[in-house]
Amino acid sequence: MHRCFNLIPGPSPMTRVSFGFLCAAIMFGDVALGAKVLADDLSGAYLGGNFGRARNSYGTGFIDDQIASSAANLGDTVTYTAKSIKRMSDAWWVDTGYLVTPYVGIEAAFLHIGEFKYLAYGTLKGSASQPLGTTTEVISHGPALSVILRVPLSESFQAELRLGDYFGKTTLDTNVTVASRSAFTALTKTTSGVLASVGAAYNIGGHWSVRVDYLRVNDTGDKNTVGKFSVNLATAGISFTF
Repeated sequence: MHRCFNLIPGPSPMTRVSFGFLCAAIMFGDVALGAKVLADDLSGAYLGGNFGRARNSYGTGFIDDQIASSAANLGDTVTYTAKSIKRMSDAWWVDTGYLVTPYVGIEAAFLHIGEFKYLAYGTLKGSASQPLGTTTEVISHGPALSVILRVPLSESFQAELRLGDYFGKTTLDTNVTVASRSAFTALTKTTSGVLASVGAAYNIGGHWSVRVDYLRVNDTGDKNTVGKFSVNLATAGISFTF
C-alpha cells in the first residue's frame, strides 16, 4: 500500500533581534578608542570577502521526531539501525561597510554559513516491516548587519570585533524512501540570529588588508519548522578601504 508522509509542521511566529545595541556600541567605541594610536588612519567605505569552513550544531532529533510523528499518524513505528552526519562544510561571506572612524564602523554582509547533511536507515514497522531511508540537507544563507570595532595593535596590525544580526533563510530538504517509494519535502524559514566574531587584520599598502575571523551565528532557524541551530565559522579573507 502506498503511504505518503506529511512532514510539514504548523507555522510559527518570526522573531527579530533589535538593533538598539548598534547605536550604543558606536558611542562606546568612539569614547573607548578615542586615544591616539599607532595604526594607519583607515576610515571610509570598504569592500571585502572571506572564505573558510563552518561547523553547525544542528540536532538530528528534530528530523527523527518529524518522521516518527508522520509514521505514527499512519499507525506505524520507525526503528533506525544506521546514521551518518556531516556537520562540516565550506562557508563564505562578502561585505561592505563604512568606517566612521578608524576604530568604529557599520557593516552589511551576505553570508553562506554552511550546510548540514544527515542520512538515516532503518525499518518502518506496521502491518508489515519495510526498509526505510531518509536523506536530509539543511542550508542557511542571508544578509547581516553589524557594528565593527577595530583595536589597533601596531602601525599595520589590528584586532577586530563584530556584533550584529544575521537574518538568514534556512532550507530543510528531506527525502524519505520506504521500499521502492519515496516522498520529498522542502521547508523554508527566514529568521534572525545573533552574529558575533573576533579576528585580526594586517594592512598592506595603506588600503588593502588581509584578515582572519572566527565567527559564530547563534540560534538561527526555527524550532517548529526547519530546526534551530548554531554555526561556528573559521575564515580568512581580504578587504579594500577606499
